[in-house]
Amino acid sequence: MSSAALQILADGQLIVDSQHPQAITTLQSIQPFSLVEAYVGRYVRCRLHRTTLWGAAGRGSNAAQIIDTLVTSSGAPLNARVQRTIETLMSRWGQVVLTGTATTLFLQISEPTLTPRFQHDPAFAEFFDTPTTNGWQINPLLRGALKQAFWRKGWPVADHATLLDGTAFTCTWRNIIALRPYQQAAVAACVAHSHGVVALPPGSGKTYIGVAVLAHVQRTTLIITTSRAAAQQWYDSVLAATDCAPADVAIYRGTTATLAPITITTYQQLIARTSSCAEADWGLILYDEVHTLPAPVFRSTAMLNSRRRYGLSATLIREDGRIGDVFSLIGPLRYSVPWRQLEHQGFIAAARCIEVRVQLTASERARYLGALSRQQGSLAAQTAAKYTVVQRIRQRHVGEPLLVIGHYLAQLHALADLTGWPLVTGESSTDERAHWFTAFRNGHIDCLILSRVGNQALDLPSASVLVQISGSFGSRQEEAQRLGRVLRPKASNTALFYTLVSAQTREVDDAWQRQRFLTAQGYTYQIINEDEL
Repeated sequence: MSSAALQILADGQLIVDSQHPQAITTLQSIQPFSLVEAYVGRYVRCRLHRTTLWGAAGRGSNAAQIIDTLVTSSGAPLNARVQRTIETLMSRWGQVVLTGTATTLFLQISEPTLTPRFQHDPAFAEFFDTPTTNGWQINPLLRGALKQAFWRKGWPVADHATLLDGTAFTCTWRNIIALRPYQQAAVAACVAHSHGVVALPPGSGKTYIGVAVLAHVQRTTLIITTSRAAAQQWYDSVLAATDCAPADVAIYRGTTATLAPITITTYQQLIARTSSCAEADWGLILYDEVHTLPAPVFRSTAMLNSRRRYGLSATLIREDGRIGDVFSLIGPLRYSVPWRQLEHQGFIAAARCIEVRVQLTASERARYLGALSRQQGSLAAQTAAKYTVVQRIRQRHVGEPLLVIGHYLAQLHALADLTGWPLVTGESSTDERAHWFTAFRNGHIDCLILSRVGNQALDLPSASVLVQISGSFGSRQEEAQRLGRVLRPKASNTALFYTLVSAQTREVDDAWQRQRFLTAQGYTYQIINEDEL
C-alpha cells in the first residue's frame, strides 16, 4: 500500500487506492473537480476534465485551491504539465460572460485581448453584430447556440443573465413516498442551482428526483422523455407522488396536443412541435435521459435556454461525441453516484454479466465471409443458434421474469413465433404495449420480447433476467440502458444480464466496445461458450 491514497499521473489521471484508510476522504475531496472513469481492481481511476474544473470554478473554487487539494492528498508536488492544465482551464472561467435579462441579453469579454480573436472567428460571427456599452447585445433565442459555439472552441460561458420565472403552479409532495438519501441529495443539488445534470444508474429512482424538484420549484413544468412509455411512467409518478389533479397533468402528443401546468412529451414530439412547446411560459424544463438528446433537439433545447432546466441521465456518454452540447445547453454535472456504490448499498440489484459465444453454422460462416463489411454485422447477429441459446437460458431460469431485447425485427418475430412469447416493438399500439407490460408486471406472463423500445425506461421492476440477442453494433449507451432494465431492487436483489455473441465475427469486437462503459463502472463479464449453459 502506498503512503498516500492518491497518485497523480502525468496525463492528468488520478488513481485512488480504495483500500487506503484515507480513500473515502480523498474521493470526496477530488469529486467536485474530477470524473470517475473506471474501477480497476482495488483502484479507482479518475480524471481531471474541463467540465468538472469549470463546474468547480462556477461554484467559487480557484486553481490554487484545487492544486492544494491534489498536493495534500497525494503528498507530492504536482506535475508541471498537470498544474498548467488546471491553471489554464480554470483561468478561462469568467472570461466570457452573459449578463442582462432573459429578454435583453449581453455578451461581455473580460479580457480585451480575446475580443479580436473571437470577432474574427467565423464560428462566432453572429454574436458580434450589435455592439453596445455593455458589450454585445445578443438575440435571446441564440442564448443556447452561443454557449455551444464557445464550448466547442474550449471556452465556458458564465451565464449570469436572469431566467424567465414562468407561471406559478402549486404542487405538493406526498409524504407517503420517502426519498432515499442519495435522491434527497440529488434534489438539493438541483434546487441550489438554476440548471445542471444529475447522473444516476437506471433503476435508482431518477423519475422521483425529477418530480421532487418539480414540487419544490412550484412552477409550470415541461418534461421531455424518450418514448410514449416513459411519458406514461412520468405521468403516473407525478400523480402518485404529488397532490396534482389529473387535469393538471397532460401527455402532449399528436392526437392530444394539449398543454397543462405539467406537460409531458417526447423528444420526437418536441422536434415536430417546437414552437408550441417553446412559446409556453414554463418555469422548469426536465430532460429525461438527457444523454439521448437527438441532434435535431439541440436547436429546440437552445431556444429553451432561458428557463430553469435539469437533465437526468444514466450514462453521460454519446456515440456521436456531442456530450459537450449537453453540458453547454443543460448545465454542468451537479450530482452523481457510481453504479456499484448504490449496488453495494442495496439500492439497485447486484448484476452478473455473462457473454455467451455461439457458433455460426458452416453455411452461415460462408455467407458471412463472402459478405460486404457493412452486411457482416447483421449476418453475425442473426445466427439461428441464438434461438436455441435463448431457450436454454429460459430452462435454466424457469419461473424467473425474463426479457429478451434485440435490434433486428425479423429475428425477434422469428423468436416470438418459435417460443410463443409476446413481442412488443415500435409498431405496437399504445394499448397493446400497456396490455403486455401490465401482464408482465402482474406475473400473468414471465417472458417478454422487446425491440429497441426496451432500450428506454420501462416500468417492469420484477424483471431479473435479460437476454440481449442483438444490438446496435458498439453502442456503450445501449448496453448500459439494457442492463438497467433488470437493476430495479427486488426480493432476491440479484440480476442476470446475458449477451449472445457470434464467435469469430465482428460481433466480438462490437461486444467489447459496448461493454466499455459498464466495465469502467466496475462490472465484469464472464465469457462462456454456448455448450456451457
